[in-house]
Amino acid sequence: MGNMQNPRTRFSFIGDPSHGWLLVTPAELRAVGITESDIAPYSYRDVSGETIALEADCDAHTFLRKWEAMIGQPAEIEDVVEGLKFIRNWPRFGKKPCDAVGQGGTQ
Repeated sequence: MGNMQNPRTRFSFIGDPSHGWLLVTPAELRAVGITESDIAPYSYRDVSGETIALEADCDAHTFLRKWEAMIGQPAEIEDVVEGLKFIRNWPRFGKKPCDAVGQGGTQ
């Protein structure tokens, strides 16, 4: 796992009426050793490529466990309600199958 200088401890969580996503950066994924092959196809990447929306059932939990192990403390999660983005309109990101209930696969 890579080390980041001054890693953040607070992440944003955004949801629509049926699902939610944790917002991270590609550098944060790399820092904990997560690649696109480790991510389910129910996660998304914004068109700029600077934000990854990790789906709540599989990917967000995997990321948070690794991130918290790296920084040595629990991360804070804040709900984003202002300026709600339409995550499902972003390009899909991830290639790993996800067997979790409610995995967000319905469109």
